[in-house]
Amino acid sequence: MKVKKSFLATGGFSNNLGILGLGTKQFKLNKEEFIQALNLIDFLSQEKEYTVLINYMKKNGISENLFKKLIDSNIVVTQNKLIDKTEDMDFKNKLYSQAISLDPNEITKTLHDKTIIIAGCGGIGNFLGYALSTYTPKNIILIDGDKIEESNLNRQFLFKYSDIGKYKVDVLKQELLLRNPKLKIKSIPKYVSEESFVELNEDSNCLVILSGDSISAVKGTTKYCVKNKIPFLNVGYLNDISVIGPFYIPTKSSCPFCNNTLSLEEHGDNKILNILEKINNEYEAPSTFTNNSLAASMAMSDILQFASGNLTNIKSINSRFGVDNVTFKTYTIEVPKDNNCDFCEGIR
Repeated sequence: MKVKKSFLATGGFSNNLGILGLGTKQFKLNKEEFIQALNLIDFLSQEKEYTVLINYMKKNGISENLFKKLIDSNIVVTQNKLIDKTEDMDFKNKLYSQAISLDPNEITKTLHDKTIIIAGCGGIGNFLGYALSTYTPKNIILIDGDKIEESNLNRQFLFKYSDIGKYKVDVLKQELLLRNPKLKIKSIPKYVSEESFVELNEDSNCLVILSGDSISAVKGTTKYCVKNKIPFLNVGYLNDISVIGPFYIPTKSSCPFCNNTLSLEEHGDNKILNILEKINNEYEAPSTFTNNSLAASMAMSDILQFASGNLTNIKSINSRFGVDNVTFKTYTIEVPKDNNCDFCEGIR
């Protein structure tokens, strides 16, 4: 096994205190340990065999506990997690994976080999299409029947004024290819429903991202993914609360309809239903950069955990997870897996 200083190594000091690392991995050391740590990090500027490292530590009185802190904070990494500095997009993506203690090479390979289906290519679809395209997945499939309007331009940042009237999927495809010509992208200008997935080539190694804002889109996506055993993540917002989940993973976690979370039971009072339908039809979603980008960022966090196989670290597994856009307060609505669910149990 070989060991080397990572690109994340950084620090600072005062007269009696040293600080190493940034973010949640940052830690403090007394002056003596800080000097030892600096010397060790400097020694590992070049790759070293583990046995050479152990001899150096013994010779200089450096404890295994200090070395463990450097490993845990990603300041020093083992051979399997080494990252080469490159000029492509993988480099910074790998660095971020390493910063959150995921295997950077594993994440990159997993997403390289996956077909990403983005159902709904508006604000959230723009953000997630952009983010996921930087991992150069095997294929990207875009589904949306909408055309670009001027009102979209406040958050759908990959569209321009000159794109008004064009299909969102076609312009999004064009813009993603401009940024990463290695991509293979198919655009389907149809509204999200079970039928809109029919054109897809069968590929078991898929991930579906749904950012449609209608119950019919959620129903159609759920039915398709359940039948074909494809994981998918629902991403959206409830006015000023950005929301993701539940992250459906076939046979392992709940779907959006488990335990009737979306309250779809039949009601008998037609008068109330008619009034409610009228009110709902006149509702205008306050879709903006803030609630769209925050929802997309939360989704990417869970997607990276999913790609690493760390299901226990997915915030939206068996739950809907939200963040208040003003206070940053978090909300979790548990959605336990329902063995009697009409969708993820009944459809299969």
